Amino acid sequence: MTALTLTRLTRSFRAGTCGCSATVSVLRGASLALWPGEIVALEGERGSGKSTLLRCAAGLMRPDSGEVRWLGARVPVPDAAAYFGAAAHAKRGALYTRLGYALAHRCRIVLLDDLDLLCSLEQRLIIALLYRSTLAGASVLYAASGALGSPSFATRSVALAHGVIVQRKKRSAARIAASSPASRARASARSTYGRSFRSPQ
Repeated sequence: MTALTLTRLTRSFRAGTCGCSATVSVLRGASLALWPGEIVALEGERGSGKSTLLRCAAGLMRPDSGEVRWLGARVPVPDAAAYFGAAAHAKRGALYTRLGYALAHRCRIVLLDDLDLLCSLEQRLIIALLYRSTLAGASVLYAASGALGSPSFATRSVALAHGVIVQRKKRSAARIAASSPASRARASARSTYGRSFRSPQ
């Protein structure tokens, strides 16, 4: 059974001034399945709708259409999912403390927004904490921005572009753990963009 299932989610927001009937479509049929013990990187540029997708997945925002299932249920399972937005990054160490508390109380689904805003030390501490939680069956979906959004610790990466989710190549957790930092970086580049980065000649 999947930990989290998003089926054809759509979400629009009103645009312009008060009384304007124009809308902006952020999600246009986004679908994703998150399995127990999986760490999935949600990539995309700023403004692509990653935060909207995570809030819909956490039950904090209602999509215009589509379905969200938590552990097979159509209603949020109490304490099963935890969402950590940018507010959790405001104070150094706050995210690590809140995340540790949620996982200690058997949180099964972790949704992290803007993980790349943290300093490298906090990222390493949180990554170690997430690894331990996935060994116990928890699932992680986190958003990252920029061209090198997903670190190599993710078992799978997906991209949110034009309101839909594009699946990327899945990487074996065993291969990631056994590889060197340089080879992990090359594998991340190939799986994300279909080729390795090369300097112009």
